[in-house]
Amino acid sequence: MAGNRNLRILTESAILVAAAVVLSLITLFRMPLGGSVTPFATLPVILIGLRHGVRWGVAGALVFSLTQLFLGFGNVLAVPAKTVVNLAMCAFLDYVLAYTFLGLTGALTRGFNNRRPGLCAAIGITGVGRLACSFLSGVIIWAPYTPQGWNVAVYSLAYNVSWWLPDTVIVLVACLALTRVRALALVTQ
Repeated sequence: MAGNRNLRILTESAILVAAAVVLSLITLFRMPLGGSVTPFATLPVILIGLRHGVRWGVAGALVFSLTQLFLGFGNVLAVPAKTVVNLAMCAFLDYVLAYTFLGLTGALTRGFNNRRPGLCAAIGITGVGRLACSFLSGVIIWAPYTPQGWNVAVYSLAYNVSWWLPDTVIVLVACLALTRVRALALVTQ
């Protein structure tokens, strides 16, 4: 019986990751050095963690992060100092760690009696984790692209918030709208 349940969760997770990848290809706005606003591409990945817990959420988010790394590898190759360390740090911070944070959403909703505030908090916290990864990457790796007269940290924050905030708000609104659909059961099963 557990095998059938795991197969069902694996199948659902694969479908959700595939949907996330397709949605990530539709960009509403793209920044010149990476970062984009999509029509809630990360929402399907968040749903995995909400429905099936941290283990499945992190696994699905990791798979999504690796597909995003593959699709965005041109951005990794655009790092200013093309050392192996910088390429690896860019791949890790901007893709693997940043997107894998999304898998923690399901764990972060558990402390809330009401699922809407829990969802808001969880999406906000994992989103800030994703932003922190991009911010650090901007300070450590992408600093040579900082315009003259700007502080590197301030520029990195401003640059990354400009795509992160609208993308996160879109996901948050979509997720809150989905809580009204009873058939989706956005709670851990």
